[in-house]
Amino acid sequence: MSGTRNGPVRSLRFEPERAVRAHIEPVTGYSRGAAQERSRDAIQLDWNESPFGLSPRAQIAYDAFRTGNRYPDLEQTHLTGALAAYVGTTPERVIVGAGLDDVFTTTALTIIEPGDEVIISDPTFGVYRSLFELHGASVVNVPLGPAPDFALPVEEIVAVISARTKLVIVCNPNNPTGTLFGKAEIESIVARAPCLVAIDEAYAEFSGVAHRDLADRYPNVILFRTMSKFAGLAGYRVGYGIFPPSILPWVRRAAPAFRNVSAISAAVAIASLEDRDYLMANVRKLVTERERVAAALRQIEGVLVYPSAANFLLIAPPMPDTAEIVDELARRQVFIRRFADPALGLRHCVRVSIGSATENDMFLERFTEALSGTMR
Repeated sequence: MSGTRNGPVRSLRFEPERAVRAHIEPVTGYSRGAAQERSRDAIQLDWNESPFGLSPRAQIAYDAFRTGNRYPDLEQTHLTGALAAYVGTTPERVIVGAGLDDVFTTTALTIIEPGDEVIISDPTFGVYRSLFELHGASVVNVPLGPAPDFALPVEEIVAVISARTKLVIVCNPNNPTGTLFGKAEIESIVARAPCLVAIDEAYAEFSGVAHRDLADRYPNVILFRTMSKFAGLAGYRVGYGIFPPSILPWVRRAAPAFRNVSAISAAVAIASLEDRDYLMANVRKLVTERERVAAALRQIEGVLVYPSAANFLLIAPPMPDTAEIVDELARRQVFIRRFADPALGLRHCVRVSIGSATENDMFLERFTEALSGTMR
């Protein structure tokens, strides 16, 4: 204890738990799964990324970029205009972010008070739970039906909506199952929900199904979309939401300046949308490869392949836990996704992203070899 002219000063011990918001639980963070070091030639099929590089116009925009010393457009006017034209809505309704996680954050900042409820249906995208809980939400899980259909539990979702429910999230096509829910099922929820309903369309381009008509006809629908998957811009982090006009003044207040999208990312995304034919040709290639890979896997005894409308497949090898085969593939420099959380009920499954034809062939070869080795 030291002293001053005003008397002794008591030393206080810093307690980090008191500095942190009470509802935040310490976690180790999101993991890519297998800890094996990745070589430059690794086959990375664990994060649903595109195997294709920048489109021709996007590459030109990238090469020509010279204004990194200047801030981006404050409201990303040019980017929102290009995205609005792509999906067929007005620019005012488009809010961009540094990936969809950033748009989720803007949504949470706008609507969530501690204790508010967000309804999800596991197994689904894990970031919904982690991110909205971070903002104080109570996440209510209404599980999907059993495999292989993973049916959307429409009536059960409607039944659990309470006065505290702020948001229902439906991922369509769903990650990680690949399931495409019927639009009529989703509309049944939307029409009866006295809260916001968000439809995550991250994989919409691979399914050929979109929900803009619901967003136009109902005042409580948010659409979440991304340039990461179909446009191959995962590293540029460009996500966006289409919000109901009635809540836009509050959403804009919660959204960050420059919408957290860098100037080069905006330039590349705008140019990519000018190459729509090129991008959709790549989508068709991936859909064709998805069906080819699925057919090949179904020829392997004991392997179940669930229907998918996305750029990945959910696979159930003949084993109760896939840790061993995932680790064996990682040693062979092929990386796929395992679901270790028993609450999801998918420990017997793996998810494999659809890569290039060459990557897919290497996956099939090494998966078959690894499966044979682990089944001995």
